[in-house]
Amino acid sequence: MKKLYEFALTQRVQKEYEEKDKDSEGNEITRKKTKEENVVRNFFLKKPTRSMFDEAELYFGVKLSEGIKAGMLTRAMLAKRFDNDGGVLSDADKEQYSGLYFTLFEVQNQLTRLQLIPKEERSEQEQQEYNEAVRAMIGLKAEIQEFETAQASFFDQTAENRARNKTITWWVLNLSHEVTDSGDEVPFFGHGSVDDKLATYDEIEENGDEFQDSVVKNFSYYTSFWYVGRAKTQEEFDQLSSMEESTEELIQQQEGQVSKSDIEDAFKEVVDEQIEEVEEAAEAEESAAPEEPDKEKG
Repeated sequence: MKKLYEFALTQRVQKEYEEKDKDSEGNEITRKKTKEENVVRNFFLKKPTRSMFDEAELYFGVKLSEGIKAGMLTRAMLAKRFDNDGGVLSDADKEQYSGLYFTLFEVQNQLTRLQLIPKEERSEQEQQEYNEAVRAMIGLKAEIQEFETAQASFFDQTAENRARNKTITWWVLNLSHEVTDSGDEVPFFGHGSVDDKLATYDEIEENGDEFQDSVVKNFSYYTSFWYVGRAKTQEEFDQLSSMEESTEELIQQQEGQVSKSDIEDAFKEVVDEQIEEVEEAAEAEESAAPEEPDKEKG
């Protein structure tokens, strides 16, 4: 079977073993005991075939039609409705949005003015203003991005989005495979129809097994990135895997496992790096500027 991406996960399992011992009378006996072991399990995404693409396209169309019949709006219909109502943004939202950009413009102007002063010639007050301007600029850009993301979410609940999410699940159910200890390649969600596989998917979710949940999470993660064209080769998937590992600290922070001081230190480190980058860029621009020719003395 051709493979799109292969990966392995380690599972902690309880294994039985026998241990020789003697009873109180000196007779040899065998005791059964258990111990925890790490077992590596191998998984892969099957490489899609032409017929699978045809099936997925049909599945998307069916789910899109279901959504529309159920009363969901398409993106075009929703956009038209917002346009007729004066747009997605309310007057208050528009004022807040324009205010953020106006403030960002002022901060950038302040930063540009301070950049004209070489770092070694800045007073302590000017350097402090410079650092505060960089921090403000980073914060404003983050706030603007969050605002724009929130506005984009208005289009999440459309018939197309529902059909796309259903189709991604269809791909997860049909691409996910495991290599057994004997070397057999078997569908992770079993054989049968989409509904049969979906029932297995739901059963895994309901059972709450940590390892099984992790497997499903990985299959869903990699399939989603393949679906949107972000990864098509083993190397590209490996890069995504590295990116996921690097964001574990952020996930832990959301779960309250990282202290506030750790996050503040990390943020300060990022800001300091940004300040340094801005200064280096300013210095490079200054050194690249042509020097004015010396005027001849009269």
